[in-house]
Amino acid sequence: MRTSTGVAWAIVFTVLQILTSCNIKRPCEEPTEFPVKTGFYFRPDSQIIDTTLTGLSVYAIGREDSLLYDRDSTNAILLPLNPFADTTHFILWFSAKSDTISFAYSRSLKMASPECGFAMYFYVEDSYHTHTFIDSISLTDPDLDATKKEHLQIFVY
Repeated sequence: MRTSTGVAWAIVFTVLQILTSCNIKRPCEEPTEFPVKTGFYFRPDSQIIDTTLTGLSVYAIGREDSLLYDRDSTNAILLPLNPFADTTHFILWFSAKSDTISFAYSRSLKMASPECGFAMYFYVEDSYHTHTFIDSISLTDPDLDATKKEHLQIFVY
């Protein structure tokens, strides 16, 4: 009788441990992807004017089969960086012209939250572009995170 009471207490203890230690599935409420938030601008007479590009197509070099934007009309785009490389290059097609934007960056894997797991964080060290329809670019914030409204400004001719 004494062993059955001990076994019963062991089972109760084990069940209580399992029930109290279970991680209840909570939704992931933290951002886990950090693209380069980009806006388009026009700069006549030293003014900065928000502009919309009509018919813009964008894809990453090496991923030509995956258009990020396909003949869209937009004043802002999101450019996802490659988490497995230190550089990413994008082709932007607009008005029968194309330009390339390249990013060199450092990456760090950090815990976003217990619910979301790990996320890749980026710090843009440098950016380059061609000059077909892009006049200039301005990296306003190289530390990519979800709190920023915009990281890059593209000024078009």
